[in-house]
Amino acid sequence: MRSPRVPVFALSFLLAVLVALGGSLAPLTVSAQTDPAATAPVPAAPSEGAPTPSVPSAPPQTATPVAPPPSAPPPAALAEPERRSVERLLGTLADEGARTRLMDDLRSLLRVAPGGEPAPEARNDWLADVTQSLGALSAGVLAMVGEIERLPEQIEYATASLSDPLTLERIARTVFTVAAVLLGALAAEWLVKFLLRRPREAVERRVVRFWPLRLLLVIVRILLDVLPIAAFAAAAFGVLALALVDMGFVVRLAVVTVINANVLARIVIAGGRALLAPSTPGLRLLPLTDESAAYSFLWLKRFTNTGIYGYFLLRTFWIIGLSQAAYLFLGDLLALLLAGMAIVFVFQVRRPVAHALRGRDGAPGNFSRFRRHAADFWHILALGYIVAAYLVWVLDMPGGFAYLARATLLSIVTIGVLRLVLHGLDRVFAAIFRLGPETVVEHPLLEERANRYLPALRRVCQAVLVLVAALVIVEVWGGAPFEWFASERGQGVLGRVVSISIVVLIGVFVWEIASAFAERTARRRPDSTRLKTLLPFMQNALRIVLLTIAGLIVLSELGVNIAPLLAGAGVLGLAIGFGAQTLVKDVITGIFILLEDTVSVGDVVELGSHGGLVEKISIRTVHLRDFDGNVHSIPFSEVQTIKNMSKHFAFAVVDVRVAYRENIDDALALMAEVAADMATKGPLAATIVEPFEVVGVEALEDSGVWLRGRFKTRPLGQWNVKREFYRRIKGAFDARGIEIPFPHTTLYFGTDKKGNAPPVRVLSNDAAAAEAPTPSRRRAALDAAARAPGPMIEEHPGAREREDDTSLIPAVDEQTPR
Repeated sequence: MRSPRVPVFALSFLLAVLVALGGSLAPLTVSAQTDPAATAPVPAAPSEGAPTPSVPSAPPQTATPVAPPPSAPPPAALAEPERRSVERLLGTLADEGARTRLMDDLRSLLRVAPGGEPAPEARNDWLADVTQSLGALSAGVLAMVGEIERLPEQIEYATASLSDPLTLERIARTVFTVAAVLLGALAAEWLVKFLLRRPREAVERRVVRFWPLRLLLVIVRILLDVLPIAAFAAAAFGVLALALVDMGFVVRLAVVTVINANVLARIVIAGGRALLAPSTPGLRLLPLTDESAAYSFLWLKRFTNTGIYGYFLLRTFWIIGLSQAAYLFLGDLLALLLAGMAIVFVFQVRRPVAHALRGRDGAPGNFSRFRRHAADFWHILALGYIVAAYLVWVLDMPGGFAYLARATLLSIVTIGVLRLVLHGLDRVFAAIFRLGPETVVEHPLLEERANRYLPALRRVCQAVLVLVAALVIVEVWGGAPFEWFASERGQGVLGRVVSISIVVLIGVFVWEIASAFAERTARRRPDSTRLKTLLPFMQNALRIVLLTIAGLIVLSELGVNIAPLLAGAGVLGLAIGFGAQTLVKDVITGIFILLEDTVSVGDVVELGSHGGLVEKISIRTVHLRDFDGNVHSIPFSEVQTIKNMSKHFAFAVVDVRVAYRENIDDALALMAEVAADMATKGPLAATIVEPFEVVGVEALEDSGVWLRGRFKTRPLGQWNVKREFYRRIKGAFDARGIEIPFPHTTLYFGTDKKGNAPPVRVLSNDAAAAEAPTPSRRRAALDAAARAPGPMIEEHPGAREREDDTSLIPAVDEQTPR
């Protein structure tokens, strides 16, 4: 073990000498300040295991010498009435109930003021205690000022006393005795330390990783450190008991106080050395670095020496004559010094402690987040504890330190229990809300919805637990929140909170049911643009309704008068209704058009005089793009009729005209032949869903006969079928020699009386006629051209077929399509 530093023992020796000097110079009346326990004789050298002598536990209430009471005359004999009164009084005092009644009557008499009115009762709360403590502090300051004013008189008295040879001789003997006590104690300590040197070195050389064995070695080391200190105390008290010089009771008691201070300070330092192990990392119990351990041990010694030596020094000065008020004031100054040292220490270790509290960066978990937050303000909490402890000491609050310790311990226990409960809550959530593979396959939306609300539910439960823990901590520190909740006002607040929670839960429940229905409907029909348009609108409308109703109920529960809000909302809605009639009409008409599925994105429609592909539908307008690429935006309020050309099927109606000289049956048969060829071969075979329907002669026109037929096609295929039929029927008519008439004028040259027309001169080109193909070759070429497929174009790019016609509002009389 290292030898104690020289300044500590020099300070102890100097302190003992000053105490001896002050005790030798103090007047004899000083001994009357000590409490009754101080009049007991100082024990002799303590035997092994005997307790160390200690100073009085509390200062006396006065510092003035106590004069002996004057001799009182013997009591006179009592008369018979007086004797009976005394006997009745003794009987009353002997009876517990009667004595209590008597004391209550006496207190009632004391509470009545001289004027006859009851005197106000004295306050018995913390404010009264603080006021009384402040008064005592002021009295201490005044007493200290008085001690300073008496300092010249004390110096003059000491100077006069030092001129007396007997006083000087007594001081020399006292100083010699004190030196002998300390030197004997040091010699005994050195001898024990020398004998225990090798066992201690053997213990310090051990490096043990097994924690229980390390703890056992630390206990052995503490014993090896305490044994020399015990030898020092035993030798000091033994030499002091065997001293031949009569130092007086006050000086002897002051020297004992100094020895106790030295022993107590060294025991505390030895315990800190065993716990921190600044020079032996192998025996260190705490997870500290060598630098942190050495720094902590340095501050431990500072606090120990300052606090213990300062306290016992004040006790010694009080024993040798310091007034009680000055003693209390200097004690407050010592506490202020220790509080300042503690504040400096907190600021110096702020960052290392914060780094240790944060732990690993990015660690998950609520407790890790709590540690990261605590690392930012732990020093503020520590400073608050230091200030609170100092105020408790200065104001002398009864039970203040016990209250702080109890509240702190209960707060730590509450936080620990909260951590365990939160950890158990996470495990419960993980076990209960775990879905099996079969459940996920059977209900695919359940996992998604559970994952959406599980974190929110977990956070709500955690918030409730944290709130309860916070209320418990406030209750521990004297806030009495549960008492307030039990009151009428608190119950009212709790009732409002419960009502608001129920409203919120109902709103969330309704919203989730609507969202589940919307998601399921959208999953069943993922390509429905009508649902993509309607569902967000309906969800937003439902969200606005729920938020409005829930908000009004919450405001009502909070005590806000919602009648003006409802009236204002009604007036505003009426004004909007009158000012935006067209807008309302657009929205309502659009909703019903979308619900009935009359128009959808991708349809080819005609809305009044506008036609084209539906590119976009909002809640109040529809956007069309025509064949020329122009976009038309049409409000629903202007839509009177809707012509949809892309639902279920379409008819490609074809009109053909032939000359009057042609055979109508041959022409119709040729039309059917060409249509049959288109339906069986070529790229449009899949578009035509039913055989060609010959309608017949539609009309007899000026230039020819109008023939009509039609194809039943898939939606949006009627235009290509019609174009292809016209191309093929033209080639077929040319190949068969069937004339397709065109508008012409008949020239009439007139006739003579005999009925003969004048001759017409006709010129023919023999060369051109020779080069013209023969009728058979021309007919074969036309026939081949009629059977070859022509070019195909897309009438409305982006258009789609309408196969699903399930409307949300079915018609009253709906005919099944053929």
